[in-house]
Amino acid sequence: MSKLAKELEEQDKRNLLIIISGPSCSGKDSVIAELLKRNKNMTRLVTTNSRPKRPGEKEGWDYYFVNREQFEKLIAENAFYEWVEYRGSYRGGQKKHVKQALKSGKDVLWRIDVRGVKNIQKRVRKEIPNCIFIFLTETLDVLKKRMKKRATETKQEFKWSIDRAKWELNQYQSFDYLVRNVQGKLKETVEKVEDIIEAEKRRVKE
Repeated sequence: MSKLAKELEEQDKRNLLIIISGPSCSGKDSVIAELLKRNKNMTRLVTTNSRPKRPGEKEGWDYYFVNREQFEKLIAENAFYEWVEYRGSYRGGQKKHVKQALKSGKDVLWRIDVRGVKNIQKRVRKEIPNCIFIFLTETLDVLKKRMKKRATETKQEFKWSIDRAKWELNQYQSFDYLVRNVQGKLKETVEKVEDIIEAEKRRVKE
């Protein structure tokens, strides 16, 4: 088999770890849900959470649920690629779950907090060469409107969310791709992400 033929064959088999991040209310969950709906060869990474399971949530589907003590034990064992503490609970992606998902041969979508991405980029790129980091966002004014419409926070929490969003928006240069998720144009946003994924699969390896 020629080098060209081998490269073409490998492209068809290549699966990616696709890390999607961005500020609150940037539409990450909606984009991921639509990608999964449109692409049978994609799966979502199930992460680990230390908060109690909510009604209707399923173990191994929504999250892997552990208590705080168990999560801290996993941290000590270096079991995570990434973890953060958010509003009193831990959440993160275990190395074994990432590797298991990639062994399926499917593209793996991983939604990560912006802080978490900055903590793991170098390590993940080294261990998983076929990975891309996508920053999904809108302008700060649009994000503010979405947060107000959500109306789930106190005034103090809302201010904290805005301050955090300002910091997150300044981190986009750490990512491979920047995608604007325009209100009412989810299909177009998803198509942009799909184009990025296809281009990465066709990238010529050195």
